[in-house]
Amino acid sequence: MQPLILKTKYAFHLLLAFLKPDVVLDIGSMDGADSKRFSRLVPRAKIVAFEGNPYNYRAMMADEELGKQSIRIEHCLVSDSPGETRFFIQVPEEQEKGFNRGRSSTLERSLEGARTEEVILDAIRVDEFLGGEFPAAPTVAAWVDVEGNTYGVMQSMAGSADRIKLLHVEVETKEIWPGQKLESDVLSLAADLGFILIARGDGAEQRDLILANKNWYAMNKDSVGRILATSRLIGPTASRVVETRCWQRFAAPALGWFFMGHDR
Repeated sequence: MQPLILKTKYAFHLLLAFLKPDVVLDIGSMDGADSKRFSRLVPRAKIVAFEGNPYNYRAMMADEELGKQSIRIEHCLVSDSPGETRFFIQVPEEQEKGFNRGRSSTLERSLEGARTEEVILDAIRVDEFLGGEFPAAPTVAAWVDVEGNTYGVMQSMAGSADRIKLLHVEVETKEIWPGQKLESDVLSLAADLGFILIARGDGAEQRDLILANKNWYAMNKDSVGRILATSRLIGPTASRVVETRCWQRFAAPALGWFFMGHDR
């Protein structure tokens, strides 16, 4: 299929509300903002946020809202190779304003206006984490924003790919981090794991993709098509509506067919 080009985060929000996964993994969380949104979209799901940057992790642990929403925060990396792993933290110079706190990576590179700190952190595989912590959860979704290491994170899903129904991942079409895997590599691996590309962003060098488990997609093709079409037209508005308490409590049973259909 030809993937739609759209604002992927809004489409992912609507797909998440339709899927109603048991577990949502926010890998490379940075500040927990996406985890909070996922918690509102699927209140019954277990939300796990993974963050390796110790500065970001401490800020997340101090965020009372994350605690109120019972979002689990893991200070570790996600990788295909578990165990001690080098992690390169980008720390802004004192005069640098508006610095992006999400630029740290397992891949090293120099950034203007920042210094690099190297730390050693434990890394875990997604399949081993799910097998140990959520062995009975049949439906999982993941949001992956790991600055050049999407391929490694997806490799770590091999043993649980059948349970993962939706993925939102960031990829690059040209090398930004030395030695990194590019979009074509990620898509090849996705196909090997049983995922298909259903939507992507419009960025040229760096963009987001939505991948769906091919068997789940085949069972829900019409609904997914309606969701993507709705997102393309009114994505931000639809996303805000679906995460409201009013929608969750009253409107979803009556109006869900409009956005999501009912062919599951």
